[in-house]
Amino acid sequence: MRFSTVLALVASVAVASATPSSAPGTDFVSRSGDDSSSLTRRAGCGATGPFGKGHYEWYLITSCKPGAAEWCQATDKTGCTAGNNIGIGSVQVLSSDGKVTYEKGKNAVGALKFTCPSNGKIRCQVNLNSDNDGPNYGLRVYNAA
Repeated sequence: MRFSTVLALVASVAVASATPSSAPGTDFVSRSGDDSSSLTRRAGCGATGPFGKGHYEWYLITSCKPGAAEWCQATDKTGCTAGNNIGIGSVQVLSSDGKVTYEKGKNAVGALKFTCPSNGKIRCQVNLNSDNDGPNYGLRVYNAA
């Protein structure tokens, strides 16, 4: 084999092994406003995060079982514990067709229970109080049962 072929093979394996995985069912994670999107590293307990700095609205688009009771939760950076409510402005869930919206404000915990819409796709969003709080938070969607 030629050296350049071997080098290309090694490089492609290195890139594939370094590519982060997303939470099950997650299509992407994005910053609202500029809608830049990327798969972020997966935190524990099925969460996606922690997020980066420079923006306060973060969301993920994911699938769910139509009619199922689910939770959209803003987690801490580990993904396994609820995020600190002091930094959370609100949590929102929107159906991908825009017909169903749920929201909890500052007086609520950073989790929101919802019923998965008939199309099986939702947007789970956290609105943080500061542009720089992202590294302390993640998001996950999980079954409420």
